[in-house]
Amino acid sequence: MNSLLNNVRKNKGSIKLAILFISCVTLSLILLLSPTKVATQTEENPFKIGVSQTPLSAPFIIAEHLSLFEKANLDVELIACFGGVECSEALINDQVDFATASESVVMFKSYQTHDIALLTSFVQSSNDLKLLTLNENLTIKESSSISAESNSNSNSNSNSNSNSNNNLRKVGIVKGSASEYYFDTLLVAQGGNKRDIEKVYLSPKALVDALITRQVDAISIWEPYGYQVKMLTNNTITNLGIQGIYQLSFNLISKKSYFSPSSSTKTAQTAVIIDVLEQAIQWINQHPETAMVIVAKHLDVPLNQIKWSWNDYIFRLSIGNSLLSSLQTQSHWAKQQGLVKGKEPEFRDVIYKQPFEQAKSSKEVSW
Repeated sequence: MNSLLNNVRKNKGSIKLAILFISCVTLSLILLLSPTKVATQTEENPFKIGVSQTPLSAPFIIAEHLSLFEKANLDVELIACFGGVECSEALINDQVDFATASESVVMFKSYQTHDIALLTSFVQSSNDLKLLTLNENLTIKESSSISAESNSNSNSNSNSNSNSNNNLRKVGIVKGSASEYYFDTLLVAQGGNKRDIEKVYLSPKALVDALITRQVDAISIWEPYGYQVKMLTNNTITNLGIQGIYQLSFNLISKKSYFSPSSSTKTAQTAVIIDVLEQAIQWINQHPETAMVIVAKHLDVPLNQIKWSWNDYIFRLSIGNSLLSSLQTQSHWAKQQGLVKGKEPEFRDVIYKQPFEQAKSSKEVSW
């Protein structure tokens, strides 16, 4: 009997030791794995991309519609913003990880912070910017003096008043954007005098109302706001701009500090985002009619509004000398106009090619 009791006691002790051992191992595993779990959750936070609500952003809209980000194992959240200025501000304020913006906005923001990284251009247009007016007789160039052949003082005074009314005096502009660069380029090309013209800085949405209510003589604006003017007035709309005088590019940008030199993870993930954009662009070019329908629905605008400017867009990925040249040229203009201060940024450093090149090299067929 004593022997049996001793065996029971031994077994109970062994069970207790086993339970204690298992408990210690379990606790150790919990402590060991807890940091990994937090790190994984952090890595799984969605990439936030500030996307301007314009047809220019079609590759992002199509990529989301076709679930291309999910298929590439990316958790991406598209954050709507109105214009590249607003999108880039969200980036600078760490509200998003990436943003869409014109190269003009990139140039201006590069003076504001040295942390801007231009990753790729995904669309170009030589007719997206327009200088619109409801006065079909308006002219940028100062009207010439009245001819000496005029014999009547009254006619002379009448002509003088008419000429004065047809001279551009107030123009609505989105400050620090392609809108301002485009207008100043037109001014030089058409021999206008900037001292005679007042720039009225407004948001893109406010520009439309300012033109309709005659608060300004003309507005320098991109699509789809030109179409909105057309739909809100019965007056004749005249474009004082010159097609091809400026080629707009819309770009994906981020922060240099986002890409740690000691880790290639962010660069690789960004390369995947760029690859998704390429897939979306190929789909757009293969299915333009369907793409327009999807974009119109996403932006909640009439299909005719999308068709209004669709043929002006060239959807393709690029990053190279043309972007660099455009940034430098616009920077020199901004300096001359007194729109920026400080040392000119080194734009070769602003263009961050690594993710683009990594995405491109992973493809068997060249872009």
